[in-house]
Amino acid sequence: MERFAFLRLTLVGLFVSIVSIACGQDPLLSVSGGPGKMLSWSGETMATTYSVKVFNPPSDHNALRFGVDGVLRRVNDQMSTYLKSSEISRFNESESTDWFDVSIETATVVRFAQDLSVMTDGAFDVTVGPLVNAWSFGPGARTQTVPSQETLDSLTRVIGYKKLEVRLESPALKKSDPGLKVDLSAIAKGHGVDRVVRYLNESGAENVFVEVGGEVGTSGDKAGQWWKVGIQVPDMIDNATMIAHSLSSDDGSDRCMATSGDYRNYFEVDGVRYSHTIDPRTARPVQHSLASVSVVSDSCMKADAWATALSVLGPEDGLKVARREGLSVLVASRGEDAFELVGTGTLAGYSTTTKSKVVRASQTTQSAASNSSALATVAFTVLAFAMILFAMAIGVIFGRRAISGSCGGLANTTNEDGSTSCSLCSNPADACKELRERMAEKSTASSGSEA
Repeated sequence: MERFAFLRLTLVGLFVSIVSIACGQDPLLSVSGGPGKMLSWSGETMATTYSVKVFNPPSDHNALRFGVDGVLRRVNDQMSTYLKSSEISRFNESESTDWFDVSIETATVVRFAQDLSVMTDGAFDVTVGPLVNAWSFGPGARTQTVPSQETLDSLTRVIGYKKLEVRLESPALKKSDPGLKVDLSAIAKGHGVDRVVRYLNESGAENVFVEVGGEVGTSGDKAGQWWKVGIQVPDMIDNATMIAHSLSSDDGSDRCMATSGDYRNYFEVDGVRYSHTIDPRTARPVQHSLASVSVVSDSCMKADAWATALSVLGPEDGLKVARREGLSVLVASRGEDAFELVGTGTLAGYSTTTKSKVVRASQTTQSAASNSSALATVAFTVLAFAMILFAMAIGVIFGRRAISGSCGGLANTTNEDGSTSCSLCSNPADACKELRERMAEKSTASSGSEA
């Protein structure tokens, strides 16, 4: 059902974009009225999506959007494991055990990750990537197979946060094992949120809501009301909200939230459930009852990393560490027929029990609806795309502008020699070259398989 719902939302978004183009408006920005203007837009970054809301924004809306895209692209240039040219990718590929120069931002993120590894006795470890890949939860193909103990043993010999060093003065990273690799996916999204919020504040936008891959950072309010963040009921596929928490702190100590859980990404083999949450200390997916954990903090980077760490530790050990460190967390654990909620700090008031029978009934109902609506969705898709093509033609005729892609579209600037370059790309030459290389590799692989 999720894929059909996503398809419908995508089509609706396409209709809005095409109508906006035909009317000469920016399709990425939305401004609503009321007791104050709300500027909002969304996009893709870090292999996920992001969204931004600004209440009573400065007048130059496009400058804000371009600036936010620039901030997120810079984070990718530094910490993405997908881009070959990123700092982390180049560090991972290097077999040198000498100091490797990185930006102060990358070093700062790794420093906090290392400190967190110490505080959790290795439950949080940014070198765990090879194990995640071995369990088929990485960027490669989802084989959904259980790796052999021999494979796990060999991988544990090349991971470990103690094999990684970081310095902030003359920022650099260093590894004691040439095969060590760093993956910041459990902390980089939160860090990106912090940087976007800071950029918006420095650009004159005081009341903002920023979300990247589910991690949220806020500042100010909207029309005198605090920004609210929903926490979903674990195991529900229709995104039902369990709690709507107000990020209501004047001093900034309670303005960010991150949630981590194992109820979306897992597979089963012989009746055993394997989640994507890997415990670096055992080299295996966690087997405890924790379904999700939400963390509220003054920094989304901290909330993001702590949510992952507590997910590994489990409900009992996680709560002990949360109380010891003075964290505000909400842990949802699976019971026999209910989810037990236990909170600390500002989230302590939500400690209660939510019956999961309703969840299962909702899943059954929605699954049946999914099967019955599949054919209707396909038919709707064909009709919708036909209408989109027609609308695009109308937009071109009346708007008098060419149809172009994202790198070659409206964001382009014309150079003196007549060529164009994308104003959103932080490193367009390398990025475009890398994209072409990936497309060529896929094409070659496809031709080989056909032969």
